[in-house]
Amino acid sequence: MRGKKPKERERYVIRMGDGTLVEVNREIYLEWYQSERRERYQRERDRKYEVCSIEGLHEKGYFPEQSICTIDVTQEAVLRNECRDKLENALKSLPKQDAQLVRLLYFEEITVKKAADIFGCSRKTIGKHRERILKELRQKIGCM
Repeated sequence: MRGKKPKERERYVIRMGDGTLVEVNREIYLEWYQSERRERYQRERDRKYEVCSIEGLHEKGYFPEQSICTIDVTQEAVLRNECRDKLENALKSLPKQDAQLVRLLYFEEITVKKAADIFGCSRKTIGKHRERILKELRQKIGCM
């Protein structure tokens, strides 16, 4: 696990969704702690880059009469497939190098530093390319 690890404790407990506490061993706790941080980071990144999501569509008023929790599963699957198709088409229209960068960063979860090493440029250059590509994808998909 990268980053700061929690201090050693005698007991490790995880709070479940319904509020109950479950005692676990250190390895499970560390994995849970890391996944929580990863999810929070992903939500922050999605918000920063205005990533299109079902929740985002709900917030923009596309489902005004329904709560996001009560959306029909079929309707959600159709919307997810539609977004996936739009994304696939937008990715196919990108230049080969841009598509490769997106694949490395988002599908293979390569770090920006490793991507910079692969492409032989600086991290800042990769960051600028990523921002440009995401902006282009948002325009092609229509999530703006």
